[in-house]
Amino acid sequence: MNSLFTLFSHHDVLNIHKILGFGCLVHYGYRFSNKFLYGSMLFESSNLSNSNSISTYVAPMVHLTLSMSSFIFTVPTHRFNSKAIIWRELQLHNIIFTSRSVCMMYHALFFKELNALYYFSRLGIVLFHHYMADLVTIKYQKDNKTTTRDIPYDTKNTLIPYVNKKFYAMSQLFATSTILLSNNCENGFSIMFPIQLSTFLMTLVRKNIIGNNTWHILYAMSLCFPYILNRNSINNSNDKFYPSVIYAFCRLFLGFDKYINMSFLTYYYINMKHINQIFSSCILNIKKIN
Repeated sequence: MNSLFTLFSHHDVLNIHKILGFGCLVHYGYRFSNKFLYGSMLFESSNLSNSNSISTYVAPMVHLTLSMSSFIFTVPTHRFNSKAIIWRELQLHNIIFTSRSVCMMYHALFFKELNALYYFSRLGIVLFHHYMADLVTIKYQKDNKTTTRDIPYDTKNTLIPYVNKKFYAMSQLFATSTILLSNNCENGFSIMFPIQLSTFLMTLVRKNIIGNNTWHILYAMSLCFPYILNRNSINNSNDKFYPSVIYAFCRLFLGFDKYINMSFLTYYYINMKHINQIFSSCILNIKKIN
């Protein structure tokens, strides 16, 4: 219990960061419980006079403000190789990717028609955020280590870190493809959860409340949340699932450039029916020749 008091520091004099953090945790709990109970997070965009609609538009900005308020604290410029604590590169990545989710939520709320402009504008927003993240990496990355996949462990076992790295990489790729092809703000919200939770967990590591291994366990569990929450749409929506699998395979195993890969995924999804018809026609012609 005494360890929890170490979360209160002189840097956050007015407790702004802690109040925002507690509010965001409650908001995650509220939206996720709605999803489990009613099959929807109950984001309402139709009537701004409705209090639920007002919270729909205000809440994403509160989450981004939480990430931005981390500038209150002093963080190391470079990572610690022995401990999972926040450093400058991860702090900025957290803000950038939280912003990505927030922008995608607002995009889904304001765009009412699912057309080529809808998906290409989403692509533009995602490309911008990834480019910003790359600029941060160029400036602050050390020893070519990634922000999450190279977080240290308190174990000599090599299999667990290897499996976790693959899982983290796949989750990040599916998060990107889901955000690109999503037509609602729920996906952006659920993907934002592990991003923000990871830095809170690092604060707990820094205060010696949890260890490195516990950080990995809790972070991995948070990455599973979007899969669990969207399990029905995954089962019933092959038009998004299979392109996402191809996208992840091309990036992870074939090493495709991520910007080209994201652009191709968007183009393919927009023109999927037409491309599939051409492909089917070619297959039929080949069979006729044979």
